[in-house]
Amino acid sequence: MKQNRGIIIFFSAMILLFILVQVWHTQSAPEEKKQERERQLKGLALIMSVMSGKISDDSTRIDSVTYNDEVMRISYTLTKVAKNEIDSNEFTKDARALAASAFCNEKGLGQFVQSGLSIDLTYKDSTSSPIVEFQIDKSDCL
Repeated sequence: MKQNRGIIIFFSAMILLFILVQVWHTQSAPEEKKQERERQLKGLALIMSVMSGKISDDSTRIDSVTYNDEVMRISYTLTKVAKNEIDSNEFTKDARALAASAFCNEKGLGQFVQSGLSIDLTYKDSTSSPIVEFQIDKSDCL
Protein backbone atom coordinates (compact mmCIF):
# COMPACT_ATOMS: atom_id res chain seq x y z
CA MET A 1 0.00 0.00 0.00
CA LYS A 2 2.89 2.40 0.73
CA GLN A 3 4.06 1.96 -2.87
CA ASN A 4 0.75 3.26 -4.25
CA ARG A 5 0.51 6.27 -1.95
CA GLY A 6 2.51 8.50 -4.32
CA ILE A 7 0.42 7.58 -7.34
CA ILE A 8 -2.81 8.08 -5.35
CA ILE A 9 -1.63 11.54 -4.20
CA PHE A 10 -0.57 12.42 -7.78
CA PHE A 11 -3.95 11.42 -9.27
CA SER A 12 -5.83 13.17 -6.45
CA ALA A 13 -3.87 16.37 -7.09
CA MET A 14 -4.50 16.12 -10.84
CA ILE A 15 -8.23 15.61 -10.31
CA LEU A 16 -8.36 18.58 -7.94
CA LEU A 17 -6.44 20.71 -10.45
CA PHE A 18 -8.84 19.65 -13.24
CA ILE A 19 -11.85 20.59 -11.08
CA LEU A 20 -10.32 23.98 -10.23
CA VAL A 21 -9.63 24.73 -13.90
CA GLN A 22 -13.22 23.84 -14.81
CA VAL A 23 -14.63 26.08 -12.08
CA TRP A 24 -12.35 28.94 -13.15
CA HIS A 25 -13.36 28.51 -16.80
CA THR A 26 -17.09 28.55 -16.06
CA GLN A 27 -16.62 31.79 -14.10
CA SER A 28 -14.51 33.48 -16.78
CA ALA A 29 -16.66 32.35 -19.74
CA PRO A 30 -19.49 34.89 -19.13
CA GLU A 31 -16.93 37.71 -18.97
CA GLU A 32 -15.41 36.59 -22.27
CA LYS A 33 -18.89 36.41 -23.79
CA LYS A 34 -19.65 39.94 -22.57
CA GLN A 35 -16.39 41.24 -24.05
CA GLU A 36 -17.17 39.56 -27.39
CA ARG A 37 -20.65 41.13 -27.37
CA GLU A 38 -19.11 44.55 -26.71
CA ARG A 39 -16.67 44.09 -29.61
CA GLN A 40 -19.51 43.08 -31.94
CA LEU A 41 -21.68 46.05 -30.95
CA LYS A 42 -18.80 48.52 -31.27
CA GLY A 43 -18.07 47.04 -34.70
CA LEU A 44 -21.69 47.39 -35.79
CA ALA A 45 -21.76 51.00 -34.57
CA LEU A 46 -18.55 51.69 -36.48
CA ILE A 47 -19.95 50.16 -39.67
CA MET A 48 -23.18 52.12 -39.28
CA SER A 49 -21.31 55.36 -38.53
CA VAL A 50 -19.46 55.02 -41.84
CA MET A 51 -22.88 55.64 -43.40
CA SER A 52 -23.21 58.90 -41.44
CA GLY A 53 -23.92 61.85 -43.65
CA LYS A 54 -25.41 59.64 -46.33
CA ILE A 55 -29.05 59.62 -47.26
CA SER A 56 -30.66 56.33 -46.15
CA ASP A 57 -33.73 57.04 -48.29
CA ASP A 58 -34.80 60.06 -50.32
CA SER A 59 -35.60 62.16 -47.25
CA THR A 60 -33.67 60.72 -44.27
CA ARG A 61 -30.00 61.16 -43.46
CA ILE A 62 -28.08 59.25 -40.78
CA ASP A 63 -26.11 61.83 -38.79
CA SER A 64 -24.27 59.68 -36.27
CA VAL A 65 -24.14 56.26 -34.68
CA THR A 66 -22.38 55.64 -31.37
CA TYR A 67 -22.30 52.79 -28.90
CA ASN A 68 -21.46 52.75 -25.21
CA ASP A 69 -22.56 50.58 -22.30
CA GLU A 70 -25.44 48.60 -23.89
CA VAL A 71 -26.87 51.74 -25.52
CA MET A 72 -26.59 52.51 -29.23
CA ARG A 73 -27.45 56.08 -30.19
CA ILE A 74 -28.58 56.81 -33.73
CA SER A 75 -29.33 60.32 -34.92
CA TYR A 76 -31.33 61.01 -38.08
CA THR A 77 -32.21 64.19 -39.97
CA LEU A 78 -35.35 64.44 -42.04
CA THR A 79 -33.92 66.46 -44.93
CA LYS A 80 -37.19 67.56 -46.54
CA VAL A 81 -39.31 68.28 -43.47
CA ALA A 82 -39.59 71.20 -41.07
CA LYS A 83 -40.74 70.56 -37.51
CA ASN A 84 -43.83 72.77 -37.88
CA GLU A 85 -44.98 70.77 -40.93
CA ILE A 86 -45.62 67.54 -39.01
CA ASP A 87 -47.67 66.34 -36.09
CA SER A 88 -44.93 65.23 -33.69
CA ASN A 89 -47.23 62.86 -31.76
CA GLU A 90 -48.28 61.06 -34.93
CA PHE A 91 -44.70 61.03 -36.21
CA THR A 92 -43.46 59.59 -32.90
CA LYS A 93 -46.06 56.84 -32.97
CA ASP A 94 -45.24 55.90 -36.56
CA ALA A 95 -41.46 56.17 -36.13
CA ARG A 96 -41.51 54.10 -32.93
CA ALA A 97 -43.57 51.34 -34.57
CA LEU A 98 -41.33 51.30 -37.64
CA ALA A 99 -38.13 51.33 -35.55
CA ALA A 100 -39.35 48.56 -33.23
CA SER A 101 -40.26 46.41 -36.20
CA ALA A 102 -36.93 47.06 -37.91
CA PHE A 103 -34.61 46.77 -34.91
CA CYS A 104 -36.33 43.81 -33.26
CA ASN A 105 -36.37 41.69 -36.41
CA GLU A 106 -33.18 42.89 -38.07
CA LYS A 107 -30.44 40.28 -38.44
CA GLY A 108 -27.68 42.65 -37.30
CA LEU A 109 -29.13 44.30 -34.20
CA GLY A 110 -32.25 42.22 -33.53
CA GLN A 111 -30.47 39.57 -31.49
CA PHE A 112 -28.77 42.26 -29.39
CA VAL A 113 -31.97 44.25 -28.78
CA GLN A 114 -33.78 41.10 -27.72
CA SER A 115 -30.99 40.36 -25.25
CA GLY A 116 -30.74 43.78 -23.61
CA LEU A 117 -29.38 46.40 -26.03
CA SER A 118 -31.21 49.74 -25.99
CA ILE A 119 -31.32 51.94 -29.07
CA ASP A 120 -31.78 55.68 -28.53
CA LEU A 121 -33.15 57.33 -31.66
CA THR A 122 -33.12 61.05 -32.30
CA TYR A 123 -34.91 62.70 -35.22
CA LYS A 124 -34.23 66.27 -36.32
CA ASP A 125 -35.85 68.33 -39.02
CA SER A 126 -34.12 69.94 -42.00
CA THR A 127 -33.04 72.89 -39.83
CA SER A 128 -31.55 70.54 -37.19
CA SER A 129 -34.33 71.28 -34.71
CA PRO A 130 -35.14 68.21 -32.61
CA ILE A 131 -38.44 66.59 -33.51
CA VAL A 132 -38.49 63.56 -31.25
CA GLU A 133 -36.26 61.31 -29.20
CA PHE A 134 -37.21 57.83 -28.02
CA GLN A 135 -35.74 54.48 -27.08
CA ILE A 136 -36.25 50.98 -28.45
CA ASP A 137 -35.45 48.11 -26.11
CA LYS A 138 -36.36 44.51 -25.35
CA SER A 139 -39.86 45.41 -24.15
CA ASP A 140 -40.69 46.85 -27.58
CA CYS A 141 -39.92 43.48 -29.19
CA LEU A 142 -42.57 41.49 -27.35
